[in-house]
Amino acid sequence: MRGTKLEAWRIPSVWKSLQENVLTVPEGSNVPQRQKKMLAATSEVLTAVAKDVREGLLETVGVDSELSMDEGRCSMVLDLPEDADAEEIARAIDLENVEAWRDGRGKVRIALSPWYLTKDVDQTVLSAVKVIHVMLGIHASDADALKPKTLKQKLLSSVMEVMQIQKGAAKNKD
Repeated sequence: MRGTKLEAWRIPSVWKSLQENVLTVPEGSNVPQRQKKMLAATSEVLTAVAKDVREGLLETVGVDSELSMDEGRCSMVLDLPEDADAEEIARAIDLENVEAWRDGRGKVRIALSPWYLTKDVDQTVLSAVKVIHVMLGIHASDADALKPKTLKQKLLSSVMEVMQIQKGAAKNKD
């Protein structure tokens, strides 16, 4: 295993109580107000991280995903083709140091956290892209989406190109 594994953020129990506004507050306490502000800020960060992951997956392998905060942790639920082996894909992504699992509905989930650095978001996208591309052989069909625009996209594009070359070399070897 290389480096530190990126894990899903475990949602604190106070999160639901704050959302439903069912906390009992001692007189004079300002803790719930501060927690509500923290909840709002954390939600904004999670939304931003999820947006970057979703866009990265769509641009490179054409796979859609959505933010999920059920099962007590944050994740992106991947919308893979029906014939994809969700268990095998989750296991392969997990081996790339990004926590991934198959949920009860047979969907692949990849870890998400509001505390990810930009490089962690990139690692999350790159790990999923690498596995999806290698195991399913799919990539985005929109040619404009494949043209790298940002540094992150250029890096992903370079990795995809290297993987294609390796795949071609392996076929020629056989």
